[in-house]
Amino acid sequence: MSEGASAQAAAAFPTFESSDFSGAGAFYFDLVRLQQRDDIPRAFLHRHNYYHLLWMTTAHGTHVLDFEQFDVRDHSVFFLSPGQVHAWTSSVQPSGYVLNISTDFFAQMFPRADDIAKFPFFQMTRGTPAIYLTPAQHDAMLPLLHAIESELADRREGRFDVVRSYLLILLTQLRRLYPDGESMQRAGPGHALAKRFALLVETHYLDFAAIGQYADTLAVSERQLNDAVKRTMGRTASQFVQERVVLEAKRLLTNTDLGVAEVAFQLNIDDPAYFARFFKKHTAHTPGDFRKKYCRPLD
Repeated sequence: MSEGASAQAAAAFPTFESSDFSGAGAFYFDLVRLQQRDDIPRAFLHRHNYYHLLWMTTAHGTHVLDFEQFDVRDHSVFFLSPGQVHAWTSSVQPSGYVLNISTDFFAQMFPRADDIAKFPFFQMTRGTPAIYLTPAQHDAMLPLLHAIESELADRREGRFDVVRSYLLILLTQLRRLYPDGESMQRAGPGHALAKRFALLVETHYLDFAAIGQYADTLAVSERQLNDAVKRTMGRTASQFVQERVVLEAKRLLTNTDLGVAEVAFQLNIDDPAYFARFFKKHTAHTPGDFRKKYCRPLD
């Protein structure tokens, strides 16, 4: 296999740890044309421990990403961060590109957390991980992908420096087309604070028991934090953290054979009955029903 996969015993789906479409032997950055792989798309739930970008020139189907459903159609672009769960189908032979970006390569591009925050499609707890391009938008950016492909094929010294430059241009152009791109450009200090909070939640949602801990870490008051989050994201800071806990619960239920009580324990919730009520409130499913629904390939 060109991608290395590992799975827990009795796990519902595998985790791909690395990628070697190019046959280079060491994963740093990888790219392949969709039409050159007969094992893509993958209709079973899985995840990657690296950043994953799907550039679809031709495709038609469904993409489930962190248990949300998106249309797959011509000129779709999907963005996945490490650990996200997804599966997708296409009723036609897909064409386009898969780009796999190791965390080391990504860190070279975005050494500061605030740099990553500028790209909303790589923030798991907010934003939309999909962009639907017009034919003209797609065709205008396609030469960047061709240039990346050519640079990798030549294998000349410094090729990854050149690839990083092309990739940054591609991601920046995609960011300009992002649905709320204009409002992001006009956003003030409150928006920046909300983005910093979102990144902090990703690291500490199981460690911090109170919103005050986030506020202290960000050197603001709870009121300032709540106001910024509510203006930017349309919900309170507590609701935002709860959504991240629910997402992790979904992943544990579908990716492991842990019992409901064990899943609750992993989320630092001592009472399984409370966890079941909490989960149903946020998903309209019991934990058991949710597990049954997603532990099977897409139709």
